[in-house]
Amino acid sequence: MLTRAQWLEARKDGIGGSDAATIMGVNPWCSPYTLFLEKSGLVDDVQEDNERMLWGRKLEPIVAEHYVEVTERTLVPGVEMLKHPERPHLFANTDRMIAPCEGHPDKGVYEGKTTSAYNKDDWKDGKVPLYYQVQVQHYLYVNEATWGSVAVLVGGQEFIWQDVERNDRFLTSYLKKADEFWRRVEDGDPPPMEGHPSERKALGILHREHVDGKVVDLSAEAAEWMEAMDAAKADEKAAKEVKGKYETMIRGAIGDAMFGRLPDGSGFKLAVEHKKEHVRKASSSRVLRKLKRVP
Repeated sequence: MLTRAQWLEARKDGIGGSDAATIMGVNPWCSPYTLFLEKSGLVDDVQEDNERMLWGRKLEPIVAEHYVEVTERTLVPGVEMLKHPERPHLFANTDRMIAPCEGHPDKGVYEGKTTSAYNKDDWKDGKVPLYYQVQVQHYLYVNEATWGSVAVLVGGQEFIWQDVERNDRFLTSYLKKADEFWRRVEDGDPPPMEGHPSERKALGILHREHVDGKVVDLSAEAAEWMEAMDAAKADEKAAKEVKGKYETMIRGAIGDAMFGRLPDGSGFKLAVEHKKEHVRKASSSRVLRKLKRVP
């Protein structure tokens, strides 16, 4: 059994299930460029471990236990860091497999998840979010399996499970992109940036300091980026002014009341909120500022 630190280090040697959605462009937390920097060892995982992820790991055995109770299926241990025989750059950290059962003469892949109640609609009517569908298809390919099952605990109080069949048509497209991505990693050829939030954080880690006095000549395309950025700032300023105008009018209409009720029953609360004194710790980071003239 690998420790979490060992597992995170081993992930750099190939493409795992959690990377698959990034490669296919459906991961809201990471872009292919950011993933390239991580796999190349240029930055550590940009998405830091947090309490939500910690509790997901702690609850995973409970979700699996309940899955067995509800489905009356049998879960068996999977192979840790299993590599595909023809594509060793693809691996699966499958904690559990499903023993052959009614309607399925061969083993299936099991995936257990936890999610916030805010994401309930993503799982209703037998749906599995696209992010997890891609992950499961990756595991099915590496395990050479034809089916799998995803179980999720929603909001800590609602259990949902759904079987997923192997989709070879999708896998043909995915494998092409996965192979191309790994070629880039081996050749040191990064994919194009997308301006994804994770890229800004990754670049902040990669280039923590500046080279004093160094000037780089930017392309004409960068001038277009600057124009788009200026336009966005102007729109943002206009939107802020409109928001401020109507917020002030609503405050005036409420006066010294605590609540303001609209005709449909919804409305506003306008109450005093006390904030504790907070002193920010000293820190440093590179700040992008627009100049009229570069020295």
